[in-house]
Amino acid sequence: MSDMSAKVHFSIKYDGPALATHQMDVRELAPALIALSELLEHANKAAFPEADEVRVNVQGNFKGGSFGVDLIAVQTMAQQIVSLLSGSEATAAANLLGILGGLGLLGGSGVIGLIKWLRGRKPSSIRTVGDKVVFELREAEHVETFEVDLIAGKLYQTRIVRQTLAKVVKPLERQGIDVFACGKDGATESVVTSEERVWFDMAASEADVVSDTVRENVLLQIESAVFKDDNKWRFHDGSTSFFAEVSDLDFISRINAGDERFGKGDVLIADLRIIQSVTDNGLKQEYRIERVHDHREPLQRKLT
Repeated sequence: MSDMSAKVHFSIKYDGPALATHQMDVRELAPALIALSELLEHANKAAFPEADEVRVNVQGNFKGGSFGVDLIAVQTMAQQIVSLLSGSEATAAANLLGILGGLGLLGGSGVIGLIKWLRGRKPSSIRTVGDKVVFELREAEHVETFEVDLIAGKLYQTRIVRQTLAKVVKPLERQGIDVFACGKDGATESVVTSEERVWFDMAASEADVVSDTVRENVLLQIESAVFKDDNKWRFHDGSTSFFAEVSDLDFISRINAGDERFGKGDVLIADLRIIQSVTDNGLKQEYRIERVHDHREPLQRKLT
């Protein structure tokens, strides 16, 4: 029987003055390689839950010029799956390329590129548009966006993937190891520097989003309005009070222009985003005003 597996060759390398002799402490290399294996395993489960497991094999040639190692990502397919699904070997190979590309290990705007773009900042919003996932950052009235494919978007939103990726670049903590590079066919496609490593730690510490819903045209009473950038307003929805970020830039612009005036008990008709996430300290819930449809005077009780 032929080898029922799909394989993709790629390489990683660490560079810097500490590696001038092309030697690397096994106590630094071994955890990083184990983390890389776990990274592909977790990424495979997140992107393709029904696919067979992925393992990483060392090709056996440690390259000079720094300290590099050739690797093979392998997905072995069970015989019964091969017999049932036409073209499964090609599908498995495509899955491997999708995972490696989605992570950014083969270049492009994968998870590595996204984390470098974020620079430790938390995305203001994440939305799927066609076959892309759009990450948005809002700072005052300035908006930046970054697009990745669906696999990369899914992988970034999986916390264990971010955590194991941070372990892969952990050797950059050591003085004299300045660069982590990766690529395919001898080409360097993605580079992480020692100065950028902290952004991967920051991404690893972000919470996992378990629920992200939008309630449209909700009536909210303003309890306190804070006219400073990045501060949250306090609202009451009839049952509870909560703080919410007002991220409707058109509404903020009208406030800054003096077109919106506020009094005690004013209400907004707005779209309210509610985000539930799991952190190291437990469940967390955030509120965000996505769009303000109307601003009204205080509600009046009917006379009897």
